[in-house]
Amino acid sequence: MKLTRRHFIYLAGAVAVATAIGGYYWLSTRSEKRTLKIYNYSSYINPDIIKDFEAKYNVKVIYDEYESADEAFAKLQLGGGGYDLIVLTDQYVPQAVKKGLIQPLNKEKTPNLRNIDSLFLENRFDPGLNYSVPYAWGTTGIGINTDYVEEGEVSGYEQLFDTKGFLPKHKGKVSMLEEFLEVVNAAKLYLGIPLDDWSDQAVQKIIDLLRSQRDFLAGYYGASVYIPALAKGDLHAAQAWSGDVVQAQSENQKVKYVLPKEGAYIWIDFMTIPKNSQAPDLAHLWINYMLDPEVAAKNVNYIYYPSPIRKELLRGLVDEQILSNPAIYPPETAKLIQTMPISEEILSIIEQISTAVKKV
Repeated sequence: MKLTRRHFIYLAGAVAVATAIGGYYWLSTRSEKRTLKIYNYSSYINPDIIKDFEAKYNVKVIYDEYESADEAFAKLQLGGGGYDLIVLTDQYVPQAVKKGLIQPLNKEKTPNLRNIDSLFLENRFDPGLNYSVPYAWGTTGIGINTDYVEEGEVSGYEQLFDTKGFLPKHKGKVSMLEEFLEVVNAAKLYLGIPLDDWSDQAVQKIIDLLRSQRDFLAGYYGASVYIPALAKGDLHAAQAWSGDVVQAQSENQKVKYVLPKEGAYIWIDFMTIPKNSQAPDLAHLWINYMLDPEVAAKNVNYIYYPSPIRKELLRGLVDEQILSNPAIYPPETAKLIQTMPISEEILSIIEQISTAVKKV
């Protein structure tokens, strides 16, 4: 195991080293435990990382999970729910900054930012990482169980919206993501509607398409539902996030990942510190911890989502089968689409579409 800067702390150099890492040395020497409250997606952390963090810094971590980014943003809008760190998907970060819901990042307390790949430093949602830090990233595609769906039978969203052939054949065995922005974006790709078109005509086309699909679906599911369902065969196909499909694949090799021919979205999930955090120092400590190559590798090996740190830092720490898996690190030939930040007005439109589709 490589030594991190914490292994070099000795009495003779404690003050100098503590200053270099943001003054956190005292946290590990206090007799009483402080509490760090974290809110993150389900099935999105190696539980040993939490235990290691607690032991290393004498901290109690309360770790709660959600299924949809809407839940996290709603919690943030209501004051943060008492959490010290909330993972937000990229689309919500600009809104959180604009509304003053999250604190600016103290970069002196996160020296491991130097490990982040340049691709993420100048992202579209928080350029320069002044308010947030990438936690993980991936693509949105389709998971299939080849015991029930032949390889090649699903090439993209064409099948997931096919109400004449594929959906009737697999009725009640197909799901879409609970996070409805992903559902709407899939519909736009299928219909050929530009991502920035939110006209009444475009919205009605999306509603009509999703209504026609709805009665064939098992439901709109989050990771904690569709991962085991794909593995068991309770779902034959599911709109899914890349790493989740690899998790299901680790339980059943018959599960495969399809990068939709219409295009696969790249997304980034960010660690943010709510304005009302009671332990922002611990939140910064957690962020810095997650950017340590050994910790990041431990998480990648467990959740099968890429870390934002540079790939070369992970070599020798992350299983090579993971680094070479196209469901985790997409091939250069894949049609990848970067989304743009959306406004509060657009978020409202997405909610209107969701209501119109689900409550009819």
